Amino acid sequence: MVVPGAAAAPSRAPETCGLEQILEALKLLLSPGGSGSSSLQSTKHDVLLDTLKSNLSALEDKFLKDAQWKKLKLLRNEMARRAEWPQNSTDVTWTFTSQTLLLLLCLKETMIRLVADFSPGKPNPRTPEAAPALSPDTLSVSQQKTFQSVLQFVVTLGVCPYFMPGVGIPLRYRTEFGAVVQDVVCLEAAPHGARRLYTSCRVLLDVAQHSSLGSLIFCRHFGDIAAGLCQLGFCPTKRKSSAPVEEVLTEEERALSRESLRNILDQVYQPLAVRELLILQGGPPQSCTDVTTQRRCRAPGWLRRLCGQLLSERLMRPSGVQAVVRGILEGAGAGAAGGSDAEARAADWKKCDLIAKILASCPQQSLSLESYYKDVCPQILDLFHFQDKLTERQFQRVATTTFITMAREHPELAAKYLLQPVLAPLQRCLISTEIPESGMMPGTIMVTEEELSRCIDDVFKEMRTTSGNRKSIQALNGQ
Repeated sequence: MVVPGAAAAPSRAPETCGLEQILEALKLLLSPGGSGSSSLQSTKHDVLLDTLKSNLSALEDKFLKDAQWKKLKLLRNEMARRAEWPQNSTDVTWTFTSQTLLLLLCLKETMIRLVADFSPGKPNPRTPEAAPALSPDTLSVSQQKTFQSVLQFVVTLGVCPYFMPGVGIPLRYRTEFGAVVQDVVCLEAAPHGARRLYTSCRVLLDVAQHSSLGSLIFCRHFGDIAAGLCQLGFCPTKRKSSAPVEEVLTEEERALSRESLRNILDQVYQPLAVRELLILQGGPPQSCTDVTTQRRCRAPGWLRRLCGQLLSERLMRPSGVQAVVRGILEGAGAGAAGGSDAEARAADWKKCDLIAKILASCPQQSLSLESYYKDVCPQILDLFHFQDKLTERQFQRVATTTFITMAREHPELAAKYLLQPVLAPLQRCLISTEIPESGMMPGTIMVTEEELSRCIDDVFKEMRTTSGNRKSIQALNGQ
């Protein structure tokens, strides 16, 4: 096993090895072990630990005995020298995770070098229909599946076991394998759990800097990485810690975790960020049924407040209203999620009404109530104009309910930023009837047909959704 700092003399950059060899090494680490047919939980634990040890030994034997793996061995050693985290432990789960992280860094480094050395030939003008040369850092479908399997192991072994109670979804409630992992991880062994979590998150973020690898990482594991960064950067530190001083995160590392969290929240698909923050902020998972379990799974106060603040920031961004609406509705089967039961769930107006209450409430981060209405109301009106049949019904429900709620709570601001913009084309038509013909230039267009049609359509949608309810009409009139 490579020990950090073992090689003192600097060396030239290792020669580039092939992607296939790195993926083969990763597959070797993921090779299945014994059948584990016994129903005893202790046997499952032993099978897992023996498999991890066996696969690590097989990888080291490959490096020692196979000359064709020399380039990868040199690259792995180079990554180990650069690494600033403890790579060995009496806990085999961390040793396994550490070696897997090194190979992921090798994969990213190799992909960067392959692209740097790539010089595609000039296209042949005689065959313009020919496809351009494929970039050498492109992963095949099978290689992407291997990479996803590796990520699952890294997150399961190197991230989730170190969550505090209430942070994220506990491993034991996810899969049977997760429950076994939660029991075999030795939290008493060095390095400290916080150090392991920090290392795993930092390396995954480093690998994610490669665009194609980053999309594969965040599409399935964004929530767990975000949960880890929340804990690392924002969890209140205890005054007295039983861990050695060198095991506790420094303030610089905590600040870097906070910065990284905000960076990935800004980079990813915003409805995904909203959905994962809601999960982190929310109560226990559905599998938690008894009172004791629910109390244990409830998110701590600092995390609920943090997620509320981050959600408010998502809302205050450009197109933030649409991100919040999609983040909640897509998780229910609408929009991009689709599905055979999407139409049935589209009738779940309670979820739409809940979103409306969120949008009608001014976040603490807003400068003032009026500035919030000024920024958000145009986005709420835009919800009326989506063309997709399924999305249209839900977005209109959110828009109309928010419209009515704002009109009831703050009628003057709602009239200024909601009602007046909607009725502006009709008002211009009324004004035009009061202007004498001599005062108008020939060919003057007061209102376009498109503007007037949209105005009438928006009013119709509002009245149709509220069924002409008397209280709704009074709210629209500011009464």
